Amino acid sequence: MTRCGYPVLKEDIFFAKIQSPSGMQIKICNTTTEKDFRPNPATVVLLDMCVGTHSVDEIIDILSEQCGEPREELTGEVEKILELLQEKNIITFKSTPLAKRIPAAKKVNVRYPIEFAQVEVTNRCNLSCVHCANDSGDPLPDELTTQEIFSLIDTLSSMGVRKILLTGGEPLLNPDIFKIAEHARKSPMHVIVFTNATLITEKHIKKFKKAGVNRFGTSIDSMDEDVHDTFRGQKGALKRALHGITLLQKAGFPIEVNVSIAQINNDHLVDILKYFKELNLTNYKIAAVRFSGRGIESVVVSPEEFYQVLVDQFTYFKEEFPEEIPHVYPGEEEGCGIARDIILIKADGTILPCPGATMDMAVGTIRDVNLEEFWDNNETLEMLRNIRIGKDSTCAECRFLAFCEGCVANAFLRERRFRCYDPYTCAHYRAYEKVFGTAT
Repeated sequence: MTRCGYPVLKEDIFFAKIQSPSGMQIKICNTTTEKDFRPNPATVVLLDMCVGTHSVDEIIDILSEQCGEPREELTGEVEKILELLQEKNIITFKSTPLAKRIPAAKKVNVRYPIEFAQVEVTNRCNLSCVHCANDSGDPLPDELTTQEIFSLIDTLSSMGVRKILLTGGEPLLNPDIFKIAEHARKSPMHVIVFTNATLITEKHIKKFKKAGVNRFGTSIDSMDEDVHDTFRGQKGALKRALHGITLLQKAGFPIEVNVSIAQINNDHLVDILKYFKELNLTNYKIAAVRFSGRGIESVVVSPEEFYQVLVDQFTYFKEEFPEEIPHVYPGEEEGCGIARDIILIKADGTILPCPGATMDMAVGTIRDVNLEEFWDNNETLEMLRNIRIGKDSTCAECRFLAFCEGCVANAFLRERRFRCYDPYTCAHYRAYEKVFGTAT
């Protein structure tokens, strides 16, 4: 550390003071690595002064005057903390002072700070997937402009968002996706782009690198071309998706792959997982196709069918990776995160209380409301927050109650009423128990 430098928060550090019902919370997160840093009070005081206009000596002088301590007694501790912050990649030092101070901490004043936001940048899509929850294809009549999306990202940042998923439709069909991703990255947020990967080129890769995108999500539903292409509604979709994934991997982007389980591929999972291993795709999610959009009843698997798929998945994992058995821990919440720390904004600005919600759960539009005030005061959102899994008659006596948070969105899709109980979520824990034993 140089004593003549001017400490300032690094551009990818999320530092917020959150005024919640339980009191003031301090959140510090590296949005590149997604690692949290838990500071003590002295570190918070010092971070507040890392604004790029004070040298280390000036910071020591200010602190000495504020607390009435001789500067020589403060110097060692201040330098020690600054060295730690530099070592943790939270601050950097400028050789000259910035022309304008950069406020270190965001002020987040919503009662329920949002941590993760999903934003659909268009409804337009080049595929026609049989299970699409959005029924994507054509753009919506009045989609958000790029400037409106920028403004939305700024608002979400002020509400505590430090991770954003940009999706569609197919996000690459919005020509400003790179500008949008860059704007979110500078907020700062951890930026994920969810794409079907069929349109990705080397040119896209370079632009995403420049924009600072952190990682990608995509979907593979079968390694059988006929099945995957039928799933995606377009011949050649699998080949193009695998080509796109290869380009992303060569560029060093982390990738998470979703596998949607339906009637036409519910016996394909192990083959998919074997191929993922060959490609070194170790981050994946398995989910059942839902009763929404084009996910019609003839496509959807039953909870029992999904349970068997999960048993196959866990059995494969246990055999292939015996030293890496996944653990299930008690949850911190008494219900899912709906309307609490997650949100979905549709391409036309419609507000949904979680990424799993569909249009019949819409609560408003960002064009008609002040989102921060709306988030705190809307009666429907408040009702959703008060749904607790322990109060659900089906869940109250369940042996998985301590681990499961349920899924209000899935329950509403299935029963048209708001509750936590979701048999597809239950299937996950039942399958885990069968293969690995009791959750711990």
